[in-house]
Amino acid sequence: MGGIGKTQICLKFKDEASEYYSYVFWIDATSEETIDQSLKDIYKINNMSMLSGVSYSPDMTLLWISNLE
Repeated sequence: MGGIGKTQICLKFKDEASEYYSYVFWIDATSEETIDQSLKDIYKINNMSMLSGVSYSPDMTLLWISNLE
């Protein structure tokens, strides 16, 4: 589905809804590997290992995201 404006729609949503959300995460869903890498990047950027004391796992990152307000 290349070239139909998916990225532009997401960026417009981010701009218009940013006052309602504290975080916006961009997850590359091209493959399982890119999803995992995106979640790993979120884990690293937010210093979750220091906060949680546990090593990376996709489930740990998703749990952290689900508890954000």
